Amino acid sequence: MRIGIIGGGLMGMSLAYFLAESGQEVVVLEQSAELGGLSGRRRFDDGLTVAGYQHAILPTDHHIRDLCARLGLADELEFNAVRTGFIHNDRIYPLATVRDFLTFPPLTLKNRVQLGSTLLRARRQQDGQRLDTISVKTWLTQLGGQETFTRIWQPLLEMKFDGDFDSVPATYVRAWMNRMMGIRRLPQLHSRVGYLRYGHYSLVQALADAVIARGGQIETQVRVREITVDGEPARQVRTHTGLAEFDAVIAAVATPTFARLIPGADKQYLAQLAREKYLGLICPVLVLDRPLSGYWTLNLTDTNSPFSSVIETPHTEHPGYYVVYLPRYTASDNDWLGVSDDDIRTAWLAYMKPIFSDFDERHIRHFAVSRSRYVEPVYSIHASEQAASVQTPYQGLYLANAGQVYPELPSSEAVVIHAEQIAALVRQQQTTSAIQIPV
Repeated sequence: MRIGIIGGGLMGMSLAYFLAESGQEVVVLEQSAELGGLSGRRRFDDGLTVAGYQHAILPTDHHIRDLCARLGLADELEFNAVRTGFIHNDRIYPLATVRDFLTFPPLTLKNRVQLGSTLLRARRQQDGQRLDTISVKTWLTQLGGQETFTRIWQPLLEMKFDGDFDSVPATYVRAWMNRMMGIRRLPQLHSRVGYLRYGHYSLVQALADAVIARGGQIETQVRVREITVDGEPARQVRTHTGLAEFDAVIAAVATPTFARLIPGADKQYLAQLAREKYLGLICPVLVLDRPLSGYWTLNLTDTNSPFSSVIETPHTEHPGYYVVYLPRYTASDNDWLGVSDDDIRTAWLAYMKPIFSDFDERHIRHFAVSRSRYVEPVYSIHASEQAASVQTPYQGLYLANAGQVYPELPSSEAVVIHAEQIAALVRQQQTTSAIQIPV
């Protein structure tokens, strides 16, 4: 069975690996010159590389850790204790111990008690179906009160969803709490976080090597123009160089991108796909010759900031260098996505300087901006009824993306789990279909 996979990011390469491992003939078509997508890397003129976007592996991410071990990357996975905190009114407040939590200045004693109660009660909430029908604002206000929501949750949600979180379901925050709070231990609130020494790109490359070793093909700089949806069950893919035919096609791309690839599809199906919204992401990355803060993550409570958080890690290949990410989530049609790198640098650094008094632009050894228009799905109330299915209305054509992992967060762990499940589904369905076709 010959299976075409459109997209060479972590989802696409994981699918290719699981299918090739089971003996399927796999062809990956990637439009960029290099694999990776959101797990890709940035290479500077002096040869130094960094991940384009920050990725972390948690101790509880058992599937991706197992995959790394199977691919011979276990020794490249490093776990370190990290510190987290908040930036409020241009000041850094640690959130590493129970004492930090109980004395967190932006909140009154009453607010702190309410916030603690919210975290505990939220993690105990098991009724996922109910949380799918209630907005995150309503739920958090019910749990912790309006003042706590306004001071803490509202700015975080505004930064995450570019100001538009009214219809985001409560499942989002519950999933976030379970993922982040589940790895913390009392009396210390800080956690251990893991990274691949050479970034997530090393995982994507290891997957590619394994696919090729099993007879698969990987073609880069291939722009897919259309997937045919009429005619025989076999699927044709039209690229800028010609036509390719497969027994099955899996589009490992964002839903809006998939919709553009099937212009001949039923209008009702295209309208269903059009309802899915995505967040874009602008992510400047700085390589500094000294630490910036000593914190892994600092979340901002100021919604006027051009970035939502500050994420800092040592550069694993170059001692003395530190990599800082300053992400900003945006609506997929936000004008910021078209702003030049120079203007973004000016706006972002101007906001950094009052927070980090010792920061000097002369400490910057490299600067780059990564952008993606479709980086993460925006779930709405009743999202479980709305997400685009893996199985399309067309035999032999499948859709695979992070929007389908709901109610889990679209983490790398969730992507790997989802890819393995889809690979099993495709194998089963295509085998059954082949048996039913008379010779």
